[in-house]
Amino acid sequence: MVGEAPLLWLCGPPGVGKSTVGFELYERLVRAGVNAAYVDADQIGLCHPAPPDLLHRVRARNLRAVWSNFRAAGAECLIFSGVVDTAEEARVYTEAVPDAEVTLCRLRADASELRERFVGRGWRPDFVDEALAAAEALDRTGFADFHVDTSGLPVPAVVQLVWEGAGLAGIGE
Repeated sequence: MVGEAPLLWLCGPPGVGKSTVGFELYERLVRAGVNAAYVDADQIGLCHPAPPDLLHRVRARNLRAVWSNFRAAGAECLIFSGVVDTAEEARVYTEAVPDAEVTLCRLRADASELRERFVGRGWRPDFVDEALAAAEALDRTGFADFHVDTSGLPVPAVVQLVWEGAGLAGIGE
């Protein structure tokens, strides 16, 4: 395929809802008749050992391959969810998909809600403080095309805010 295709990237700290919102957006696009694809960065980056300085490059190379295959299969757009902490890290991914028009949406949530969500998962409770520190640091950055605060909102409300923020209003309506 020739030309740029939309790639909506949901980023944010662990527990903010990236994967859940991403998959819901994907399903909504499919119901609207859009040939869409969904990729979770965690699923294309699970390898051991993966030195921290290489993790984003490995995921970006995998994203390039997966995106190429999805495009060849007819995907018109991609929803991508994954943690990224800096604009420089984000650039590693965007350079890997030069035929995509990337819109970066950063999801955020209040510290108390993130703690509750993270602990509720029952996964790595020893990592909560580190995850909250990462979320606080991310809140101090300005990179992303738009932000959505998920605090106190049910998933459908967050999906709607992202839908509108990404300029998807009118699709399938």
